[in-house]
Amino acid sequence: MSAALAATPTGSPLRAYQTEAMELVRASMLRGHRRVVLVIPTGGGKTRIAAEIVRLTVGNGKRVVWLAHRTELVGQAARTLTELGLRVGIIAADVDRDDGAPVQVASIQTLVARATARAPADLIVWDEAHHASEAAAEWSGLLDAYPNIRVLGLTATPERGDGTGLEPIFTDLVVGTTVRKLTMAGHLVPCEVVRPDTWLKSNRRAGNPLAAEPLDAYREHARGQQGFLFASTVEEASRYAEQFSVAGIRAVCVHAQTPPDERAQALARFREGAVRVLTNCYVFTEGTDLPMATVCILARSVGTAGGFLQMVGRVLRPAPGKTSALLIDLPGVSHVHGMPEDERLYRLTGQAIALAGAACRSCGAPIDVYPCPACGFSPSLPLDLDTSGTVIVHETMQKFARKIAEGPQQREETFHRWIAAARAKGWKLRSVGFKWKGVYGTPVEAEPWWRGWPS
Repeated sequence: MSAALAATPTGSPLRAYQTEAMELVRASMLRGHRRVVLVIPTGGGKTRIAAEIVRLTVGNGKRVVWLAHRTELVGQAARTLTELGLRVGIIAADVDRDDGAPVQVASIQTLVARATARAPADLIVWDEAHHASEAAAEWSGLLDAYPNIRVLGLTATPERGDGTGLEPIFTDLVVGTTVRKLTMAGHLVPCEVVRPDTWLKSNRRAGNPLAAEPLDAYREHARGQQGFLFASTVEEASRYAEQFSVAGIRAVCVHAQTPPDERAQALARFREGAVRVLTNCYVFTEGTDLPMATVCILARSVGTAGGFLQMVGRVLRPAPGKTSALLIDLPGVSHVHGMPEDERLYRLTGQAIALAGAACRSCGAPIDVYPCPACGFSPSLPLDLDTSGTVIVHETMQKFARKIAEGPQQREETFHRWIAAARAKGWKLRSVGFKWKGVYGTPVEAEPWWRGWPS
């Protein structure tokens, strides 16, 4: 797959990192890996990358089956592929179109149900591949029906619901780019975080503790912005929507049982600006493209880094007039999962997503993944949120942001300004290093202009 092939006659040219991601996938498969998962952050264009791979595959006379687990994702993929000039069929409940098309976009549930009439394929593209689990009979049975076929998995978060990796379904993992790189390039917007000073742990005694009432936090920090509110239960999501609406902030609750026409109407009114807040319980964590949204309110704990990144990723897409996003982190889980743009390590086994360059929260030793090799400590978050009730603990909320979009010269000027301030206050100069890591997310020693601590 060359860069020349990346410019399509009907689609916009791929960005440089998207072309590179294609090459990395190709190299992995040439090394013998038949099941490769491609990691691209939300908003990075993983569908566009995979669509170009499909276009090249079909151009070589091959057939492709594209798998999606939700009706919205089936439609989105079919539209993207059609816009590239491809002949596309759809396999979904109550929808059958063009069985002879070389590309079939299929609902996984429908394809599983049609065990005797499955579309032929030389390549399978599996969207939102973090849902794949060999333990589930429907996934393993579907893959058994396509033996020795190359599989390309797509996800922003290569992590199952229990925090583990995607092996053995996938045998190689390719990281196409990162949230930090996309933000610095202007493909995503920077994100400010409002949170309590510490993580408010959820447990059976404390219930689901939040630093403030969601409505109060929204009024103080969001000031009328559009966005999503993630609640711990459907009942709480409905209650929050009513509270916001009574206060004059139009909000709508969307849940798994919301009729399709009502859901479509809610999304349409949100796009128009008539609805300011969409409350939900794990409905809008993926497959939702509403770039006008600027605020994400976490009114629940989040047990995995994958869930955290999926939720926050909903508001990082750029839009006209949008310069930043805001995360209102009421339980303070960003103290554990990090800032949205923090660099991360991805694995197919064990702890699937870990903060890069992190320090052990027990002994402070450098660590990539728990348990800590120095002291053996391993933190835990509740993967199954306690739903005994939400408790407001009235903690002070602080705003925090990392200046990742600054250039090297601006960073150097900031560094020397902080050094001068530390000297004036009689502080140890090493304190600047800790502050730097907190604000920029990387050690000051990693800067290209670094020449050692000032004397």
